[in-house]
Amino acid sequence: YQRFEIQRLAKKGFESAMARGKKLCCVDKANVLESSRLWRETVQAMEKDYPEVEVSYEFVDAVAMRLVQWPSSYDVLITENLFGDILTDEASVISGSMGLMPSASLGEKTSLFEPIHGSYPQAAGKDIANPLATVLSAAMMFETAFGLQQEADAIRAVVNRSLDEGVVTEDLADGGKSYKTSEVGDWLAKNV
Repeated sequence: YQRFEIQRLAKKGFESAMARGKKLCCVDKANVLESSRLWRETVQAMEKDYPEVEVSYEFVDAVAMRLVQWPSSYDVLITENLFGDILTDEASVISGSMGLMPSASLGEKTSLFEPIHGSYPQAAGKDIANPLATVLSAAMMFETAFGLQQEADAIRAVVNRSLDEGVVTEDLADGGKSYKTSEVGDWLAKNV
């Protein structure tokens, strides 16, 4: 890692925290890894620019435990890629499925929005993949990349409605009726 890249990512984290609950946690392993010490030092130096944000620093192993025990104690987490990949997969347990977890890789000029589960090639051609994380990733794109908050809110609202009404794929059906990927997608498109 180079300091300028950490600064860019941390700035996104601080901006997210400002728009949300004004809480930011820098997740690292600064007691062991030099790269984590650089992350921590860089974020600490940026704190003065965001006095409204409550910043904490926690080791990744502690966050892995606390995230499952007390998920609502966190709002915005910033961390390096390896730790982020692990923590997002773990956090999917809280929501009930990886199929509900959108993600964003925010570049300087270009960004990538996708579900945390990636392409899920095992489901190719079977009409079984949960499309909700992909749809929520699109909401994140509308909001983050294009500044289209109303559209993002509409997308999230229809996803929440599909969950409330049980229009879900097998991974979320909990023994109840489940729908195919295309059926969930058609329902979302009709009801947005």
